[in-house]
Amino acid sequence: MRKDISLALATRLINHGPVVLISSMLNGKANVTPVAWLMPLQKDPPMLALVIDPAHHIHKCIFNTGDFVINIPPSSLVEDVVKCGSVSGKNVDKIDMCGFTLSASRTVNSPAIDESIAVLECILVRDEYCGKKYDMVIGEVKRAEVEEELFHDHWIFEDRETRTLHHLGNHIFCVPDGELHDLS
Repeated sequence: MRKDISLALATRLINHGPVVLISSMLNGKANVTPVAWLMPLQKDPPMLALVIDPAHHIHKCIFNTGDFVINIPPSSLVEDVVKCGSVSGKNVDKIDMCGFTLSASRTVNSPAIDESIAVLECILVRDEYCGKKYDMVIGEVKRAEVEEELFHDHWIFEDRETRTLHHLGNHIFCVPDGELHDLS
């Protein structure tokens, strides 16, 4: 039997895609924040949408530089993801706090997080309507890379520590069970 739930919780029923760490720069200083609300928009060119409140410091970073990196952390970084989302980059150096190592991206100015299992380098697509009405940040992916042993046209989840991390709400996370079902 099903039950009604609050509309405030409705998106949690479908929002179990991977948590990502968004990195960008502002005045030469790197910042990072976790984002759980993201989705693909199209394949060619690949474009993604993120929902980021304009009050968040990373929003200012992205709109200042015009680019950002989507870093996909392994589940082993869950504590850093929570810490990173619990403070503002205006007041705290989250990169230092979490001990992240940064490296230069190849196509954008924003840095990538070396501890990530995949990165997508994106340029900002300025869309006033979606940005103002829905707090949506749209990015065109210019480059993507992934740890070779973890991806062969789809994720391969053999080691629990390198699986993607999924936010279920509040401070609750899960990881995929690793079992693959090929229905082709």
